[in-house]
Parts: sequence; C-alpha cells; structure tokens
Amino acid sequence: MDDNETGDGELTFEALQGQLAAREAELAASHEASWTAVERLKAALVATNPAIDPALLTGQTADEVEASFAIATALVERVREQLRRESAASIPAGAPARGHTTPRTAIEKIREGLARQAPRS
Repeated sequence: MDDNETGDGELTFEALQGQLAAREAELAASHEASWTAVERLKAALVATNPAIDPALLTGQTADEVEASFAIATALVERVREQLRRESAASIPAGAPARGHTTPRTAIEKIREGLARQAPRS
C-alpha cells in the first residue's frame, strides 16, 4: 500500500462519517417534527371533545393517538350514558301537585304561623 491509497481511504471514511452525521441530524429533525405533529393532533382532538382528559391520549404516532382517542371517546360516552340512566331513575317524572290555596291577607298568614308554633310553657 502506498500513501495515496491510505489517504483516499481516510477521506472516504471521513466523508462517510460526515454523511452519517448529516443523516443523523435529518433523522433527529424528522423525529422532532413528528413529535410536534403528534402533540398538535392531541391538542386538536381534546379541543373537539373537552370532556376527554388529555392524559387518556397516548401514543407516539398519529395512528396510536387516534386509536387512544377512539377508546377515550367510547369511555366518555359510556360514562355519560350511565349518568343519564342514574339521573333518570332518581328524578321523578313530574313535580308533585300543589294544593289550591285561596289568597290570604298578611294578618291571616301571621295568625296561621303563630297557631303552628308550639305553646310556650
């Protein structure tokens, strides 16, 4: 081997190292852009349905986030339906009927109130 071949080999190696570093930088930028896009997607999905807790949206890719959004949406709907059933069972169909009262004067109301009080000893 003469010195020229060794020198060319080193230049090629250095050139490959430079290309590798450039590709690694591109890959890192791509990962950063992907992460930013996923975070924006999460924010947009939460904005469309504020009842969903952002912690329920998981995943590192758009597909994973969309799948977790579908699960979270189904959970919210199940909870809402359960609350509807519980509230429908606890609230009577209508208010109780009120008795018909005739208009009374202020003096009559005071007398009635005093008559309801327990006798004082």
